[in-house]
Amino acid sequence: MSVESFYDNARRLVANLLEETPKADREQLIDAYAQLLTQLHAAESHKMLNEVIDDARTRLDARLSPDPVRQTIASVQTTVQDFWRALWKE
Repeated sequence: MSVESFYDNARRLVANLLEETPKADREQLIDAYAQLLTQLHAAESHKMLNEVIDDARTRLDARLSPDPVRQTIASVQTTVQDFWRALWKE
């Protein structure tokens, strides 16, 4: 999911920071990388929010569908997702 891609991108930014440290002004470097990490966080958050909205839209469409099979599938999907979330919160 997005956590892994955020981690990979943040790790790459920190690696660049460590490579550039001897060559640059410390305060400018901190400001530049703080801004890059902020932009990375915003991009990943936006991507994750879009995934959640798309999933909710799909499930809502299925629940509002006149087809009882699609409604049943949506109910089962919601139940499985709730079960999965409950397992990972423990």
